[in-house]
Amino acid sequence: MSANYTLLLKLEGPMQSWGYRSRFDYRDTALEPTRSGVIGLVCAAMGIARGEEISGFDVLRMGVRIDEPGRPERDYQTASDVVKADGSGTDNVQSWRDYLADASFTVGLQSEDRVLLDSIARALRSPIWPLFLGRKSYPLAVPPIGPSEALLPGSLEDHLLSDAPERRVVLEAPDGERVQNDWPLCFGERRFRPRSIRTTFSGEGDLE
Repeated sequence: MSANYTLLLKLEGPMQSWGYRSRFDYRDTALEPTRSGVIGLVCAAMGIARGEEISGFDVLRMGVRIDEPGRPERDYQTASDVVKADGSGTDNVQSWRDYLADASFTVGLQSEDRVLLDSIARALRSPIWPLFLGRKSYPLAVPPIGPSEALLPGSLEDHLLSDAPERRVVLEAPDGERVQNDWPLCFGERRFRPRSIRTTFSGEGDLE
């Protein structure tokens, strides 16, 4: 039987946005990093462009521990002289963009494919393209992974639920209580499929 390994990432910054239901003039954010946002971060680190094949990441199982939930905030913006879709002239456009202020998360990526996790870790230590927290204007406050961390043997539950302080943890699970449409199939075409997730709290033990 193959063993599982888990790679832990720290995603922390003054502003983060993890949208998955954004439409036109409104950009939402989830309360924790989405799978599409984390895989996008990994793709930037590895130099994988939009439209390139990303199915190799499907073997990863993701979990998020909310270390600091931060504060939901909303940014209001206006743009002048925007060309109308029908070409009939210009108009002023209003938009609203949600984000999280001062949040901190520990993201776990679990897989039996140790080679893949090793390659992700190397790329995050020395990324090809700049990394950001959901939007290009939201940089990381700390590196996502330190210079010497190794892969940890075991599952997401082993490493995200083991801390004594009670913290919310969101885990991918086939019997999850809710579905979120943020599993990326192609970033170039903006295609996603639903994934099942469940919420628990650190200190509650292994759910598998």
